[in-house]
Amino acid sequence: MSNTATLTSSVLAQRLVAAHQGGHRVGVDLSTLEALSRAQALTIQDEVVSKLSVPVAGWKVASLPDGDLVSAPIVTSRLLHSPASISRTTYGLGGVECEIAFRFSREPVRGKGGFAREQIIEAIDGACAAIEIVDSRWTTAFSTPRNAMIADLLSNGALVVGAVNKNWRDIAFDTLRARLGINGTTVCQSTGGHSKGDLIGLLTMFANDLRERGLVLRPGEIVTTGSYTGLHTARSGDEIAAEFDGFSSVSVAFQQV
Repeated sequence: MSNTATLTSSVLAQRLVAAHQGGHRVGVDLSTLEALSRAQALTIQDEVVSKLSVPVAGWKVASLPDGDLVSAPIVTSRLLHSPASISRTTYGLGGVECEIAFRFSREPVRGKGGFAREQIIEAIDGACAAIEIVDSRWTTAFSTPRNAMIADLLSNGALVVGAVNKNWRDIAFDTLRARLGINGTTVCQSTGGHSKGDLIGLLTMFANDLRERGLVLRPGEIVTTGSYTGLHTARSGDEIAAEFDGFSSVSVAFQQV
């Protein structure tokens, strides 16, 4: 990476950190964001987490329709337990998604060829319903280019998790029923709404991707695996609830501005 690219990455990381801490957005030319490479995005992501000086509590991961695997750390201050109440600084643009997250009890044991499904399953302590709060520190908001989203911790505002179900192995995630409610009204419900369906396969891909980057899944970390209901938007004063068959419900309130 050139010195110019390194400088640009460092400046962008500093601006993102300030946005995290101050609740404002970073105005950068769209062409600059579009020019970010994956390597630059991950460098910025790492620097943001380092400069925030908050431990990593987990990850968000997604496999996109074109096969691209994207992920980002979730810092401790952004991992909340249901029922939660969050300020405008945290919910920002107010994006909400219903997801399933997995808690790891230990670091997966790697085989000769990397991680296999069985090794991931053995390392999982349980699964839970979750609401991801989707925000952006860029002024381009939800129209931000992919690598710029990755640099910005994959647009994570917060993750609100419910009670852990330790009998998760009996659940068919590819046909799981989900419901998203806002102020008591169902805004979306789906059966098998996750684009990947095979969540263990996704976690296996993710663990191997981390390994290639010299990173590991650690005991106690939560990994959320993407939306069953798509992205919806809630507003100041709204009460959001997520329900999945076989899981305790999850709720979060957006504090009135």
